[in-house]
Amino acid sequence: MSRTDKLVTNFLIELHSEHSREMIEKLAQLIEHLENKEDPDPTDVLITDSIYQTLEKLKTLDSLLVNYVGESGSILKGNKLQNLYDSQPVFVGSQVIFD
Repeated sequence: MSRTDKLVTNFLIELHSEHSREMIEKLAQLIEHLENKEDPDPTDVLITDSIYQTLEKLKTLDSLLVNYVGESGSILKGNKLQNLYDSQPVFVGSQVIFD
């Protein structure tokens, strides 16, 4: 496993951690609050837009990194055919971000 593979794997593990999920949930709550304001300030609109863009970029990054590590074979260890039958992926990709 190359150094890049290790770094990507560690980042994906951190991205899928409970702490990251909590952060994303708090961002979702903030979006909901800002979108439900009666008369939002221009700053509120910019913040909401920025949060949406950040979440979308995280989703894209997550997908790209999962594909990168999957192609290099560092996460998909063991019997790949058995993993398909078990239908239990190591990482669930972008589903974590928008659960």
